[in-house]
Amino acid sequence: MIDARRASAKVLDAALEASIVGSFSKVGYLVRKHTGDGWTQSVPDLTGKVVLITGASSGLGRAAAEQLAGAGATLVLVGRNSDRLVAAKRACQEAGAPDVRVIKADLAQLSVSRRLVEQVLDDFDRLDVLIHNAGALVHDYRTTPEGFEETYAAQVLSQHVITAGLLPLLAATPGSRVIVVSSGGMYAERLDADTVQFDAEHYDGVRAYARAKRAQVALNAEWARRFADTPVVFHAMHPGWADTPGVAESLPGFRRVTGPFLRSPEEGADTIVWLASADEPGTRSGVFWLDRAPRRTVKLPWTKAPAGEAARLWDLVSEQTGVVASPAADVS
Repeated sequence: MIDARRASAKVLDAALEASIVGSFSKVGYLVRKHTGDGWTQSVPDLTGKVVLITGASSGLGRAAAEQLAGAGATLVLVGRNSDRLVAAKRACQEAGAPDVRVIKADLAQLSVSRRLVEQVLDDFDRLDVLIHNAGALVHDYRTTPEGFEETYAAQVLSQHVITAGLLPLLAATPGSRVIVVSSGGMYAERLDADTVQFDAEHYDGVRAYARAKRAQVALNAEWARRFADTPVVFHAMHPGWADTPGVAESLPGFRRVTGPFLRSPEEGADTIVWLASADEPGTRSGVFWLDRAPRRTVKLPWTKAPAGEAARLWDLVSEQTGVVASPAADVS
C-alpha cells in the first residue's frame, strides 16, 4: 500500500513538473505537500545554530526567517530597508528567536559585501546556514560605484564575495549549508559567461534577472564540486511563483494574471527552511530543488550550456571580485 502511494505520488509529481503552471503555482505546492512521502511542516530544533539570510526584510526571506526563528535559531537579517528590517526583527523575536541581529546593506556594492563578511566574522564563532535570497528585478539599466551592472553585481558577484569570505567560518561549523534562492525564470536563459552581465545598449531587466539566476545555479554546482572535501554542502532552489512584494513591484502584470495561483511567501519559503534544517539535504550537495525534491536545471534544449561554461564563469567572477576562495583562512 505504501509502495503504491509512493508510486502515485511520483507520477503526480512528474505530471506537475511537465507543466510550468502546474509545477510553479500554488497547485504544485499543495499537491506535493499532501502526496509527498514524509512531508512534515515541523522544523527541527535549531537552538544554538546561527543562520544568515540576505534579503530578509520582506517576502521569502522574511517568511523563512520567521519559520527558522520559531525553531530557536539565532538570526542575522540582512536587507536594504531599515524600517522593514526592524519589523522583521520584531516578528522573529515574537516567533521565538533568542537573538536577532540586523545589518543594513546594499549588496550590489562589493565593498559593502566585504564589510558584511568582516562584521559576521567579528561577531560569530560559527555559521550554520548562509541563505542568499537578496536580489531585486531592476527594469532600468544601472551600474554600481565599482562599474558593474547592478543585477549582476548584487546577485552574482556579491554572492561570490560573501560565500568565499564566510567559507572558513562555514567549514569550521559541522553540518553547515549554503542555500541560493534562484528563480524558475532561469529556465528561459542559457548560461554564457560573456553575456551574464548586460551592457546598457541591450539591457532587459527580466532577462538580466533570469541570466543572473541561471548563473547562481551554475556557480552553486561549482562551489559543490570545488569544495566537496569540506563539510559544507551547497544547495540552489527555486520557490515557484510566490506572491511577494518584489513580484508586486516589478511584475504587476504577471501578478494580475496569475494572482489566484501564486503561492504565499510561506509556501514559497518552505523548501528554503527545509534545506536549512532537515537531515536529508545535509547529505547532498550541488543539487537544484523545488518543493523538497531535486529538479533538472535544463528544461529547454537550446538553454543547455557547453561543458566547462560554469567553470569559465567561476574564473571570470573570481577575477572581477578579486576573490580566491579557500576554506582554510584564519577565522579565530
